[in-house]
Amino acid sequence: MTTRIIFALAALGMLAGCATSTLHEDFGTSVGSLITAQTANPATLTDPGDAVVTGVDPDYANNVIIEMRKAVAPPSEVKQPIEMVLMGSQGGL
Repeated sequence: MTTRIIFALAALGMLAGCATSTLHEDFGTSVGSLITAQTANPATLTDPGDAVVTGVDPDYANNVIIEMRKAVAPPSEVKQPIEMVLMGSQGGL
């Protein structure tokens, strides 16, 4: 009797996992919105055209380079050894 109850509950649990929610219906739209937000000229997403990019806004490029240089870690931090502790082990092999 208890085996039947366990199997019935397991079956209900599996069926509940198959249900969709509003999150599943909206899944993936964030990728599209990010691509649109990161595109300099959103009109080119639907009609890219044949024109070659010939330049860049110098102020924008300068700000990008300044921000990228801020994110680089100093060499003293990068050269630190990597320590890994697995399952509470303390030391050698």
